[in-house]
Amino acid sequence: MKLPCRRTGEIAIAVDRCMVDVLSARFSTRKNQPISSVNVTVNDISDTRKTLLVTVSGEEISTHEAEVLKEYIKSARVPGFRVGKAPVNVIRQRYRKNLQEALNQKVAQKVYEEAVNNSDLQVYSVVEFNNSIDYKPGEEVTVDLTVDVTPAFELPDYKGIAVTPPSTEVEDKEIDEAIERLRRERADFKEVDRAAAVGDYVKVSYKGTIDGKSLAEEFGEERAHEFRAYASADNTWEEVASEEAKEFGIPSLIDALVGHSKGAQFEVSHTYAEDFRLEELRGRTVTYSVEVSEVRERILPEIDEAFLKSLRMETLEELKGRILDDLEARKKQEAENAKRQQIIQFLSNSVEFPLPESAVEGETQNVMGRIMVENMQRGVAEEEFEKHKSQLHAQSAEIAKRDVKTQIILAKVAKEQEIKVEEQDLQSAVVNAAQRARTPVDEFVRDLQKDRSKVLRLQKQVLLGKTLDFLVKEANVQDGVAKPAQ
Repeated sequence: MKLPCRRTGEIAIAVDRCMVDVLSARFSTRKNQPISSVNVTVNDISDTRKTLLVTVSGEEISTHEAEVLKEYIKSARVPGFRVGKAPVNVIRQRYRKNLQEALNQKVAQKVYEEAVNNSDLQVYSVVEFNNSIDYKPGEEVTVDLTVDVTPAFELPDYKGIAVTPPSTEVEDKEIDEAIERLRRERADFKEVDRAAAVGDYVKVSYKGTIDGKSLAEEFGEERAHEFRAYASADNTWEEVASEEAKEFGIPSLIDALVGHSKGAQFEVSHTYAEDFRLEELRGRTVTYSVEVSEVRERILPEIDEAFLKSLRMETLEELKGRILDDLEARKKQEAENAKRQQIIQFLSNSVEFPLPESAVEGETQNVMGRIMVENMQRGVAEEEFEKHKSQLHAQSAEIAKRDVKTQIILAKVAKEQEIKVEEQDLQSAVVNAAQRARTPVDEFVRDLQKDRSKVLRLQKQVLLGKTLDFLVKEANVQDGVAKPAQ
């Protein structure tokens, strides 16, 4: 179904209406929808996990069976009979399997709704549901479900939370520094016949050894890819004594390049930190044999007409104005992010309650997935994850607990303030998510329709974002220097 466009050029998104209904119900106030002849018994497993025994009377099942049969009688096509005129016994015999499946689905859905909507519990998620039952008319049956519930807690006073965002004022030196970065990005590099100085670029080859053995000999050729730049390199470029280069390279080697000219050969040792990402190198000292083959000096361009035109600017004042606008926009966004983080920190510190196990487990897997993707993009080998899987899981679980707690608190604020995800909110979120994924909107929507859990996650993100926006508007903004969120 296409949603109508309200403005010229607005993207119309095919969002499944039943999904929108499910999403609207997920975080809204549930209304009791009683089912006759159904009884629910609750047994505690923990503060947040319960077993529900849902008993459905034989009379109730008979009623549902009659409804299913009625639908089949109206539409079933049976040879020798007009549609809707086939005898009941013929329908029962011909469609016995289909009737049973339809009855099972109908009763199971009613059991699910009764457990989730009519018990006194605020169900967070259904952990286990035994729905592999063939229901029989006239026969009472008891179905068991395991659910996690949202814990009961009192919200703190969330209106007027004190926040201290960082300043959005842009200083002149920040504009000058931005211009210098632009000059460095557009610099030329001239080969020089002198010793390397700080900021020069040097073409260098090196090979590392531990007690006279190469890293490949020490740790095995099959793992050589894990060490990459820490083992050896041929004719690679390094920026002399650069903090950025040392962050991704070998700090002692990069510092030692100062004062060496083309053709120089020397040795330098580097002791890796105890928390270095590669366990085998932690606390180990590697000796590097180094050879310099070229030294180049960075030549910064003059701030002249050619430089300005390369930036599509006419004057220096226009360039400074553009930089000022960009810096102000960035600082305003940083200030908004700081407000949100401080609000989250306040809410989290203000209340304590047990967390639903399934929520923490699911979020832990999400966090681990994000960490793995980010590190693999940085070149970390998959084997490294396996070696540190238990540590990674523990770290992810701590992050997940914090995130789940925040989500539950914000969901309760949303419920109290009647903040809801409207259809337009969901449409905008879908478009933005598709753009971030660099996927056509129609294709992204089709993917969502195949997996309702993805839609639920998207809807939850939108709801929590709207709730945070509400809290930011209600916040008591104070002057000063913001402290980083813990």
